[in-house]
Amino acid sequence: MGRRLRRLTAGTTACLAVALGISTGGPAAAPDATAQDAESAAWGQARQPDQLGLELIEANPVQVGDALTVRFRIHNPTDQAVEDLQVTTRRGDAVATTAEARTQLAHGSFPYFGASANPGPLGPGETREVSLTIPTGLEGEGSLAMTEAGIYPLLYTLTGTRDGEPVSLSEDRTLLDLAPKPDEKEQGEAAGPAAEDAENIEETENSEPHDLSVIYPITDTVDIVPGDTGGQSLILESDHLAQSLSPGGRLDRLVDSYLSHDLQGAACAALDPALLSVVERMEDGYTVHDSRPSVAHQTKRLRDSWFNDDADYRGETGQGSRAAGEWLAKIKQLDCVMAMPWADADPSAVRNVDNAWLDHEAFAHGAEIIERLAGRPLASNALVGSKGYVTEDLGRPAVVADNSIWEGQALSFDASLGSLLAQTGTRPQTTAYSNPELRYDYRVDSVLARDLSAAAALRLGAQEEDTLAVLPATLEPATADQVLATGEAVLGDHTARAKPISALSLETNEAAEQGLPAGSPYVDPAAFDATQTGRVKQQAKYADELTKIMVNDPHIALTRYGFTQPLRHDLLTALSATRRTSLPTAKESEEASTRRLDANSNTLQELRSSVTLLPPGNVYTRVSESSPLLIVAENGLPLPVEATLEYQGPDNARLNTPERVRIPATGSITVNMTADLPEQTDRIRMELWLATPESDMISQPISIAVQTRAGILSVYGIGIAAALAVGLALLFKVGRKKKSET
Repeated sequence: MGRRLRRLTAGTTACLAVALGISTGGPAAAPDATAQDAESAAWGQARQPDQLGLELIEANPVQVGDALTVRFRIHNPTDQAVEDLQVTTRRGDAVATTAEARTQLAHGSFPYFGASANPGPLGPGETREVSLTIPTGLEGEGSLAMTEAGIYPLLYTLTGTRDGEPVSLSEDRTLLDLAPKPDEKEQGEAAGPAAEDAENIEETENSEPHDLSVIYPITDTVDIVPGDTGGQSLILESDHLAQSLSPGGRLDRLVDSYLSHDLQGAACAALDPALLSVVERMEDGYTVHDSRPSVAHQTKRLRDSWFNDDADYRGETGQGSRAAGEWLAKIKQLDCVMAMPWADADPSAVRNVDNAWLDHEAFAHGAEIIERLAGRPLASNALVGSKGYVTEDLGRPAVVADNSIWEGQALSFDASLGSLLAQTGTRPQTTAYSNPELRYDYRVDSVLARDLSAAAALRLGAQEEDTLAVLPATLEPATADQVLATGEAVLGDHTARAKPISALSLETNEAAEQGLPAGSPYVDPAAFDATQTGRVKQQAKYADELTKIMVNDPHIALTRYGFTQPLRHDLLTALSATRRTSLPTAKESEEASTRRLDANSNTLQELRSSVTLLPPGNVYTRVSESSPLLIVAENGLPLPVEATLEYQGPDNARLNTPERVRIPATGSITVNMTADLPEQTDRIRMELWLATPESDMISQPISIAVQTRAGILSVYGIGIAAALAVGLALLFKVGRKKKSET
C-alpha cells in the first residue's frame, strides 16, 4: 500500500511539474556555436544585410517602350558620413518560371546596366529621397533595352565612398512585370483566330488559358489572457485587435481588398476560427488586462484577503465591440470561405501531440464557427495552414506545396510561387518547403519591391501552368491589393481563367504511396521540437483528466467539455505558426508560446488542486467500531465532481469508504466512513486522497489520526492511576499535617 502511495504521489508531482511543463531543473544551457550556425543556415544566408537603407517607395506600371519612374528613400543608420552616392539600375534576362524568378532574386546576375542617379553625400542618421526615370526601350540614355513583354529581374544598387574608399552600401531586388502595348495585344488576339495554317491553329490551341485559383488567408494574433475557461468573460492582453478591426486597420482593409477585387469566383478566403471566435466575443464586450482572476472557487481565510487592493482592479473596458460587429457583418459578404487550423496551429506539431480532443479543436471544430459566422458552407474541407506541408494524415485534406510529400489527399500549389508570395510584407515568412540555398532575410529588399515581385510571380505562374496561389497568413493589405489586381488583370486579358476552389480536384502523392516519409523536402527553421510538443502533450492529457473528473449537470448550462475547451485553445495558440515562420518575429513568438504554456500549466494546477480533502484539525476518537469518521471534500470547479476515496495505512487497517463521492459544484460535502482497525494499537495514522474512478490521484493526500479503544482504555487507565496517585498524595499530606499539630 505504501508503494502505491509513493507511486501516486510521484505521479501528482510529475503532473504539477513535468506533465504541466514546469521546469524543475536549473537554467537551460546556452546553445553552442554549432547549433546557432545550423539555425542561421536554416533561415538562410543567400544574401547579407545592407549597410545603408535603400527603400523603393514608388514605381509606376510599365508597358513595352514606356519609361519606368521609381522613387527611393535612402537612410544612413551609421555614425559615419558617406559621399559620392550613386543609385544604379541593372536587369537580368526575362524569367520563364517562378523557380527561375526565385533563383534570380537570391543569386541572379544582372549584366545589363540602366540609368543612374547621384543623390549626393549623406551624413549619419540622415534620410533623403531620390527619383529616377529609366527608359525601357531601345532609345534613350541609360535604357534597359527591354523590347519584349515579360517578367524581368531588376537590381537597384547603392554605392558610394567612405573615408575615401569605394563601398557597396545597399541593394534592392524586384521583378518587373513589363506589359505589352494594348495595340500589340489586340493585334495578336485578332491574328490568332484568323490563322488558317496548321502551325497557327496548333499555337492557338496551345495558348488556351490556364486555370487560376487564389486562397486568401485572414488571421491575426489572438492574445487572450492564458487560462481562459468556459463561461468566463473575454479578457485580452492588449486592444490591438480593436485597431485592426476598425476602419483602416489591417483586418478591415484585408476584407475590403477581397470584396473590392473581382476575380470571377477564383478567390476564396481562408478564415482562422480562433480569430472569428474572439471577434464574436468582443462584440459582446470584453476587458483588457494582463492577468485574469482565479476561476477556481477556494475557501479563503480572512487574513489572506488583507492588504490585497490589487484584486479589485479588473482592467480596462475594451474599445473594439462596435468594430467587431461591423467586421463580422463584412465576413458575411464573402463569397467563398475555407478553414485554417485553430489559431493557425502547425498541423504537424498538433498531430505529434497525438491527442484526439486537441486534433478535433485544431482541425474540425473551426468549421462550425466559420460556417455559422460567414453564413455559408465551406467551399472545400481542405485545411489551409501556414506551413505548407504535413508530416501525417490529418484525417482531412490539406493545402500543401507540390514539392512536399503528404499522406492522404491534398490540394497542392507551386512551391516557388508560394515562397515568393510568402516573402511579402513587414513580416516575410520563410517557407519550410523552400530551398535553403535561396533563403535569406527578405527584409533586405523593400516592402514595395517584394510586393511587386509577388504580383509579377502570380502572372508568371498563371502563364506557366494551372495555378493555385496561396497567399501568406501574414498578408498585409498593400500586398493583397497588388496581388489581387494582378489576378484581375490576368483573368481580364485571358492569360488565365477563373477556377473556383470547390472545383479543384484533390490529389494523392505517389512518393507517400511508395513509403517515403511525409513532410517538407527541406529543413523547417520554425519546426516545434520534441520538448515543446511534449509540454503540449502532457498539458493536453492533464486537461483531458480534468474534464473526466467532472460530470455534467442538467441544471448547469456549462458542460465539462465546454469548461476545459478554452484550455485546449491555449495549447493550440502556443503551437501557432503565423509569427513563428517569420524571422523578424520568430524569437518573440517562441517566447510567447513558452509564457502561454507556463500560464496554462498554472491554471490546470490551480483547477486540479481546487478539488481536495480538508485536513481535520484534531484526532478522531472512536468509542466503538461503528463510530463514524467524518471528512470534508471540497470542489472549487463549476461542475460536480465524482471521485473515490483512496487511502494508505497499516496493512491490517481498513477504511470502509463510499463507492463514489459526488461533490457539488463550487461546494463541499461531508463524507461518512467507518474503519476496521487493530485493537491492540493505541493510535493509527492514515493517508487519504481523492481519486478518479480509474484510481488516478486528484487531490494531495492528507493525514488523519484515529484513536482506537485500546488507546482510549490506556488513556483512561493512566487517568485513573494519576487520579489515585493525586488522592493518595493529598491524604498523605493531610495525615502528616494532623500528626504535626498533635
